[in-house]
Amino acid sequence: MPAAWILAGGLGTRLAGVLGDLPKVLAPIGERPFLDVLLDQLVAAGFERVVLLLGVQHQAVLDFLVDRGRRRAGQDATQDAKIDGLRGDLMIDVSVEARPLGTGGALLHAQSHVDGPFFLLNGDTYLDFDATGMVERHRDTQALVTMAAVERPDCRRFGSIDADSEGILRGFREKMESVGKGWINAGVYLMQPDVMSFIADGRSVSLEGEVFPRLVSEGRRVAIARQQGEFFDIGTPESLSEFERFMLRRSSGDLAAILRRDPDEDVSHDRLPEAVLKEPV
Repeated sequence: MPAAWILAGGLGTRLAGVLGDLPKVLAPIGERPFLDVLLDQLVAAGFERVVLLLGVQHQAVLDFLVDRGRRRAGQDATQDAKIDGLRGDLMIDVSVEARPLGTGGALLHAQSHVDGPFFLLNGDTYLDFDATGMVERHRDTQALVTMAAVERPDCRRFGSIDADSEGILRGFREKMESVGKGWINAGVYLMQPDVMSFIADGRSVSLEGEVFPRLVSEGRRVAIARQQGEFFDIGTPESLSEFERFMLRRSSGDLAAILRRDPDEDVSHDRLPEAVLKEPV
């Protein structure tokens, strides 16, 4: 599985009244930070390497990662930190931007971590996405970027995507133009390394507002991978609360499944193996 990069430098301006000084990626979901939920999701999906793209509030995220690793490994504060996943080893690399560079600029700043095609996730959205299906779609279409999309009954908050009959992106419809049902950008992408050459250096760059429209205008292939899983954007207090309720319902369902499990079932595969936290660059 390709590496998963997470855009985790957002300030959470609309959530300031809820988060205080916390970065958005650490928004509390019950007793867990949102990033904890994302990492568990990625490891469960078979990812082995994560690159976190951090910004001015990076220290809070690094502190969380160290604390998370120690708690899960049963270590005290004097021992080396490790981070556990649900399955397989998870290597975490960190890229820290000194000033806000936008979603595209943060990507370019971290280009030294590129070792092949990679997934990119927004650090303020949750999507139950089919990673294997996206890899297949990306390969079959020979796209420069494959974009996950979900259907929404009302697209006005997000804007919608316009794709041709083969599911190749033609453009975006602005938020207030997207009245009614449609497909939206779900904030998960699979990218070829060559996408870096379309990002201007030395300034703030938006993937959604600048890079993707440029790819389309220059005839570069951006494939759409339609997803059926749950999607949440935690960017407002209301949507954050909605996601918390969803996770509570899901946790209750998981507990019920455990209680129903056959006592003779082999649970050795449930062990939590180790993963290593690398130093930021």
